[in-house]
Amino acid sequence: MVNLIYGRGITELLHEMPFYISIFKKIIAYRLFKSKQPMYGSVDVNNICNLHCTHCYWWLNRKEAEQDLTVEDWRGIIRDKFNKQKIFVITLVGGEPTLRPDIIEVFCKEMPRRVCVVTNATFPLRRFSGLYFYWVSMDGTEKVHDSIRGEGAYAKTKKNILDYVAGPDRDGRPAWTDIWITMTINSLNYMTVEELIEEWRGKVNKIGFQFHTPFVKGDPLMLPFGAVRNRVVDKIIEMKKKYPDFVINPVKQLSLMKGNWGGVGTTPVDCPSWAILSLDHMGRVKQPCCIGSADTKSMKPLCEECGLGCYSILVAQGIRGA
Repeated sequence: MVNLIYGRGITELLHEMPFYISIFKKIIAYRLFKSKQPMYGSVDVNNICNLHCTHCYWWLNRKEAEQDLTVEDWRGIIRDKFNKQKIFVITLVGGEPTLRPDIIEVFCKEMPRRVCVVTNATFPLRRFSGLYFYWVSMDGTEKVHDSIRGEGAYAKTKKNILDYVAGPDRDGRPAWTDIWITMTINSLNYMTVEELIEEWRGKVNKIGFQFHTPFVKGDPLMLPFGAVRNRVVDKIIEMKKKYPDFVINPVKQLSLMKGNWGGVGTTPVDCPSWAILSLDHMGRVKQPCCIGSADTKSMKPLCEECGLGCYSILVAQGIRGA
């Protein structure tokens, strides 16, 4: 079957038409009546990770004593909160979600071809029937990546990606189409953007970029607004024009990353945080967004310095407002 939209063929597009119609209705309702209904989902699958990455927001608010929900708990949440609201695509994060393949599997069964899994890929990648794709986190070339994620992390991730790609087709599709790379740009890795693109082009399906979002003013990992950051954005735009089918970010979204597009302090303003229903590992709604927390006393991301891709892409499409 010909892949028409990000790996979806005619049969799947017809099968999923109710969800496309639902999103269209939600967008129209927002633009005409400012009605704000969630279109996408984000879930923290578990409360554990095998890495302790330098830039990771998740560790800032993690509560040690809390346990994960069961598969049946999540099945109920999927049906009651995601499918009833016709959430089209959901992103599973963590922790490290591949440590809970049973939860990934139930999402793939309940929401087939609408599940993305964000992973460090330091464990072998399973072929889940019903998976949309893997978002594999890469932080630049090997030396820089390992300085952020730990020695040997890059080699494990690269091996597991290449082993997956070399394996059999999944659901009739070449395995390489399942792998998308995501890079969060910060002050440690910004100089490796072009090298990472060139290294992985032709090996995996797509690559996407976002910027580190700080939780405190003066975070040394944030690449500040200004000349250096502008040059990085311009380089990605240049690479987007060179490899339009590989670099996934639209130019309009990338241009937003040069300055504040999201909010004031820790309050979303232009950011459409309402458009993504974000739950933590206990099924609680996270605030103000997917990197926030259900605990009102927790640390909050600085919206005015936000670099998240999942919300800026919506702003670039004309969907705004917290």
